[in-house]
Amino acid sequence: MGIDIAILISTFERPEHLRRCLLSLERQRGVEGRFEVVVTDDGSADHTLRLVAETARRVPFRLTFTTHEHRGFRLARCRNEGVAASNAPYLLFTDGDCILPPDHVRTHLDERRTGSVSAGDCIRLGQSASLSLDDAAIDRWSVDRLIDSRERRRILWKAIKAAGYSLLRVPMRPRLTGNNIALWRSDLERINGFDEQFIGWGLEDRDLQRRLTAAGVRVRSILHRTAPLHLWHAPAASFSRNNQGTENLTYYSRQGGPAFCEDGLVKAWESALPSLPLVFPSKQPATHRTRRAA
Repeated sequence: MGIDIAILISTFERPEHLRRCLLSLERQRGVEGRFEVVVTDDGSADHTLRLVAETARRVPFRLTFTTHEHRGFRLARCRNEGVAASNAPYLLFTDGDCILPPDHVRTHLDERRTGSVSAGDCIRLGQSASLSLDDAAIDRWSVDRLIDSRERRRILWKAIKAAGYSLLRVPMRPRLTGNNIALWRSDLERINGFDEQFIGWGLEDRDLQRRLTAAGVRVRSILHRTAPLHLWHAPAASFSRNNQGTENLTYYSRQGGPAFCEDGLVKAWESALPSLPLVFPSKQPATHRTRRAA
């Protein structure tokens, strides 16, 4: 089998969270040799790059690293750079503060459908539970004790609603959530990826959903099948509940707009080409155009 799916992990200066995220990818079952991983960094100035380089020497999958100068929270750009640095026909987006269940990648592959995007969410761990999630728990996937009962009810009810939305094809439901989105590369390229006009926390995934819908791509729920664990951390500096008072909300609320965004995937790759991506030695051969960082 060839490489079927690319896992794109966005991160910024949370190397311990990222280390556990990458460990959970090492523990994926039933997808050996079928996936590549790209860590899409937002300009970390800590030891994130060293962590990824050290991990690449050990893991059996192709591991790539992309980054750029940090000028605010630019998640849309991170994700576009990750897409540009990958090669697989199917794309799975998650975040470096998420721990993936051992059947997460296989489930997304099983759920692939032509003309659709898989929409999920995450199970949120509290601060103490996040600290308790050690390597042994990830190895054995013994995590049930760490999930709060209220969070169990929340995610169960959301999964039920999401399945109903999918069945009834309710517009803009279920919502795409960036830590658990999977879709065909061809569908993402058709709308030119994420819109990089979204800077700061929020709404880049909802905008993506609106443009995918306009392009005829159906949203299907996967939350009833799989959800990563989200490790606790302090909110981003640009976080605003419901995006109230943010420039992102003003931009998202503008009238109309084409499915194809102008400041997206194509522009990201062309402008970043001199420094992207950094491909580490691995057990998987490089099969597509790459450029090593200086």
